Amino acid sequence: DTSIKELRRVAHNMMPEALSKFGLKAALNDFCSSIGNAKRFDLNYNYYGSDKRLNSKLEISFYRIAQELINNALKHANASELMIHVVQEDNRIHLTVQDNGAGFDVNTLSTSKGAGIAGIKSRVEALNGRFELISVPGKGTEASVEFLF
Repeated sequence: DTSIKELRRVAHNMMPEALSKFGLKAALNDFCSSIGNAKRFDLNYNYYGSDKRLNSKLEISFYRIAQELINNALKHANASELMIHVVQEDNRIHLTVQDNGAGFDVNTLSTSKGAGIAGIKSRVEALNGRFELISVPGKGTEASVEFLF
């Protein structure tokens, strides 16, 4: 019974059913609902604009990037507030993940500590997107990702 639950959890993390069946908006809604239920912080999540399906490569990459940015905030920021906004228009999609946590000096991000950020940069560059990371120690972090299509 425990093994089956673990297998389902791993399979869901590999490719959430909501993403493959219903698209990015539904998958992000599910993901944010699941983390919002933890009640460790105030979560402000919004998805504005179109929920038209994107090509699968972009959809999967965008979801994974959002997941990594959100998990980084949960794991490292020690924040009381987390804001996640997605804006999807006819020719672009934009993600902002912002927290009021510990923040850090982005110039001192080491390769070992910044493996998640390096992975995000790599995914964004592979799809000709734009990634911006702003953080100030003691003031929180804001990450934004944008893809044109």
